[in-house]
Amino acid sequence: MKKQNLLKLALVSIAMMVFTGAWAQNPPAPYVEYDADTQVPTNIDYVTLRTGGTTTLGYYALPDANYHPNYVAAGTLTADFVWNWTIPTFPAGYVETIAKPGAANYAQITYDRIGDYVVNVAEQASAAYGGCADGTPTIMNVTVINPPSAGFTTADVLTGWCGDQVAQAINISITENVPDALAGYAFSVEEVVENIDINGNAIGAALTTNSTFVDFPTTGEVVDGDAGFTAATPDFDYDFNSSALVVENNLRTRYTYTLKKASDATAVDEGIISLISQKSDYIAGTQLAYAYTDDTVIFIVNPNPSTGPIYHIPNDYAL
Repeated sequence: MKKQNLLKLALVSIAMMVFTGAWAQNPPAPYVEYDADTQVPTNIDYVTLRTGGTTTLGYYALPDANYHPNYVAAGTLTADFVWNWTIPTFPAGYVETIAKPGAANYAQITYDRIGDYVVNVAEQASAAYGGCADGTPTIMNVTVINPPSAGFTTADVLTGWCGDQVAQAINISITENVPDALAGYAFSVEEVVENIDINGNAIGAALTTNSTFVDFPTTGEVVDGDAGFTAATPDFDYDFNSSALVVENNLRTRYTYTLKKASDATAVDEGIISLISQKSDYIAGTQLAYAYTDDTVIFIVNPNPSTGPIYHIPNDYAL
């Protein structure tokens, strides 16, 4: 199984992890355990601040098995128990926003700014069982980050090239504040080759169009360890080569490389999608792609001029 798929199983909402035994049903998929250490967790729940300025994510707390013996198998909770969710640590200006729209052990938290949060949850028994509350709430560390940004850094070459050229190196620079091991990106690059006139206007239809010259779908993001990908959080680079730049039909020939969304993306807008950003789309139900900072690289190769015959005054010319 590819590394990016393993990461996706552990982190994002569309994970397809198959459990056996006790974890067969509840909490429901795609939810997975955040950290086995409930008091000093070492993991971080990364959340992307979506376009529009807020992100809502849902969380389940595993109930005490003594009081809820049928929860894992059937999702059944003993009546009148409550789970008290709080956010004791948050970025300046944040107003705690917690909703309880579903099961008693489920909460939705809305984040409206980047930064570090600490989320606590404590189970409290009903009055029938003494109303006892857990004195050591379970702790989760959350870091809300800006969405990924990406764009070409390679300069256009619009003049200066005569005749065929070798394939050119092209760089895509990506920024996202996540550890190298959690960085994964879905995008594509389209190549269009066309003849152009002296004014840069296309002559007829494109000679070739390859919409997936580069393609990393949401089911196979580029990740650390893949060829061409360099990870050094928060800066990541993907490098690839253009086609050999050949003068076609003895006419000026333009090679255009355009950053697009991944071939399997449902996002309406063109842009990059990250492994982490997909997770933050789960509650909203709408996949977002984040616009590129520079989405095209253009190379133009020119045919060498063909010199015509010389014209002179004929030798038999007379006034």
